[in-house]
Amino acid sequence: MKKTYFKLAKIISSIVFVLFVLLIGFYHFPNRELNLLVETNDGIYRLKLSVNEIYSNDKLVLNFADTKGIIIREINIYRNLKSVCVKSLPYGEFAAFIDSVPEGEQVWLEDGIEFSGNDGVQIVLNENGKKMITNLSKSFLLERLCIAEGMLIIFMLIFVGITAAEEKYNPKNRNNHGPIYEAKRFFYDIKKYSTYMVYAAKTDLKAEVANSYLNRLWWLLEPFFNMLVYVIVFGGMMGRSIENYATFVFSALLMWNFFSKTINYSVKLVRNNKDIVTKVYVPKFVLLLSNMFLNLFKLLFSMIVLVIMLIIFRIPIGLNTFMVLPPFAILIMLAFGLGMIFLHYGVYVDDLSYAVGILLSMLMLLSGIFYEVVSTLSEPLNVMMITLNPVAMVVDTMRHALLYQEIVNIPMLILWFFISLILCCIGIHVVYKNENGYVKVV
Repeated sequence: MKKTYFKLAKIISSIVFVLFVLLIGFYHFPNRELNLLVETNDGIYRLKLSVNEIYSNDKLVLNFADTKGIIIREINIYRNLKSVCVKSLPYGEFAAFIDSVPEGEQVWLEDGIEFSGNDGVQIVLNENGKKMITNLSKSFLLERLCIAEGMLIIFMLIFVGITAAEEKYNPKNRNNHGPIYEAKRFFYDIKKYSTYMVYAAKTDLKAEVANSYLNRLWWLLEPFFNMLVYVIVFGGMMGRSIENYATFVFSALLMWNFFSKTINYSVKLVRNNKDIVTKVYVPKFVLLLSNMFLNLFKLLFSMIVLVIMLIIFRIPIGLNTFMVLPPFAILIMLAFGLGMIFLHYGVYVDDLSYAVGILLSMLMLLSGIFYEVVSTLSEPLNVMMITLNPVAMVVDTMRHALLYQEIVNIPMLILWFFISLILCCIGIHVVYKNENGYVKVV
């Protein structure tokens, strides 16, 4: 009888979640003002376009009242979520939306467009420019996706709670002690096997370069030469609009290599460690964490090149640079959570490694490793990628902190922190519950 109640609770919670998502999808939000951050040669100008300005019958004008001349390099447009850019216009694209410059002129330069005026600078947008601004004021895709992700977190928590209660009260699962017990056991196992994880990571590091002439230099050369390939292939297209393109690509490659290597390793973890799994008991997440320590050490070692590049290209470092840490932490949590889930299913599904390899290739191309997601992808794909693709989001957040000293994507960081945390809990539960049966399969 209890089993029926739990099943009914899952069905009801699923229906409520779907209905809520549909409600958010069709709910009519009122139009709102837009905030423009204009990057110029002498700093950032902040403009606000009110709803009345946007929807009036008059032409839309960008006013820079306190200057007689500016060089515009890029314009970033924000809505209610002021740390999330919804559209980025490099000066080349912005030029297509200009109608006129009253009592002034515009001159094309190598790194921007120079505007001048006798009594401040006024830039009148053409019909396409006003249409673009109007559409951004009407669109609520970003907000809808964020609300839906927030609801997904609540739904996942409810679903995990129902599943935990169902397993606890199931007569066949008397050994199940619930999420709190598993969390305590997880941290206890980390403390107990910490020496083994460090030792295994050191052993694997030594084994990788045991018969190599260049030794640990390969950890520097691999991402460096990958970066060179992307700079050579895509630098001609992207490098003109993206400053410090080599650093732009290399910093993203470091994050991507850590994530992809962790996921790839997790799929065949149990099968590749058959000797350990079948002869001695070790919590399976210990094997995954030891590999993550190995990849993390190689990432830190590769950062030597990144630091050198920051010095060579004279990229300033300030307090906002430390904002690179939260996206890195979320990426580590996400890699561990997904890795634990793939670890489990990789035991039973032989073809999973091929599917994961294809998915990772697609994910790399969609995550903006060698381009900027917001400005390169068309709408609404750019908004969907920055909201629904956690790799694209953490890479974009890291780059803005490292290269431009900007703090961005705060709502998505918070949402994906909780999603990653829940995925970690799900992965730990699934592996703890089934790890004794892995020996029979392998």
